[in-house]
Amino acid sequence: MRILASLLLFVTSSALAQETAPAVAPSSLFTGDYLLQVVGSFVVVILLLVGVLVMLRRFNGVSGQMSGNMRVLSSVGVGQRERAVLLQVGDQQILVGVGPGNVRKIHVFDEPVVDPKETSTPNFSAVWKVAMGKSEASS
Repeated sequence: MRILASLLLFVTSSALAQETAPAVAPSSLFTGDYLLQVVGSFVVVILLLVGVLVMLRRFNGVSGQMSGNMRVLSSVGVGQRERAVLLQVGDQQILVGVGPGNVRKIHVFDEPVVDPKETSTPNFSAVWKVAMGKSEASS
């Protein structure tokens, strides 16, 4: 029983000695190496994000130019997963319904409903100004 008590006393005293180890001074945490590591990690994350966005743009087929005879002029959501899309195919405009697993022709217009030259994808600066609440005239 004495051996058990002395062993318990020895273990608890060594545990208390380890808990009272001196803490690292806060000023030594923020050294030049630490700052370089943080900034380097930030740069790596930003580069990875840009790389992923470039890959998404390339593999999704999104490009700055529209080529060919078919374009999406307008699109509007009509449900959670359904959309009505106005397509320009050659000289005709076609309204189609797009849902999960199917695309259906709704109407073929004899005359153009929307001028294809007026429907252009906005550039980033225009979208950013709208998102930040700034009008086009204020810049």
